[in-house]
Amino acid sequence: MFVILSGVSGSGKNTVINELLKEKENRFLIKSATTRERRESDNAYQFMTEEEFDRRQANGEFFETVQAHTCRYATQNSELKKIIENPQNLYLKDIDVVGAQKIVEFLKDKAKVFTIFLDVSDDVLHQRLLERGESEEKAQLRLSRGKMERTYKQKYDLVIHNDDLNKTVKIIDKILKKEGF
Repeated sequence: MFVILSGVSGSGKNTVINELLKEKENRFLIKSATTRERRESDNAYQFMTEEEFDRRQANGEFFETVQAHTCRYATQNSELKKIIENPQNLYLKDIDVVGAQKIVEFLKDKAKVFTIFLDVSDDVLHQRLLERGESEEKAQLRLSRGKMERTYKQKYDLVIHNDDLNKTVKIIDKILKKEGF
């Protein structure tokens, strides 16, 4: 099964994924390729230079790519292959709203997919972005993209207002346990 978490920047996608992965068998992270700078305790990405990203994109190694917040992100074909070939495992990935729709369409007859959109109020979001070291300019850029991302909420299986990490993880974990994970 493949669980996609999308949402506005700073909504806690990777924090939730890290909690869901703790001490669980058959649960794995699908990493995105990215050109963005590494943050402290950042394990959800395979970091690369612009040149490496260009080369790998030209070689057809990415299923989809997106430019967001001045950085580039991609889903690797090799990671999607893992999901298709290992249905006994649970895979989790943070992905933008446009890429999520492309992957859902691609996997519809190949793997079970469950989509979750995480949201928080703009006030909380702004505070989280500043606390993790974003400049005011970058925080505003991420907030403006959040308006577009929220227009996709109705396309998700579950929408959670993530103002309480423990509550959010419990809701998702309960669903995953019903699915055998």
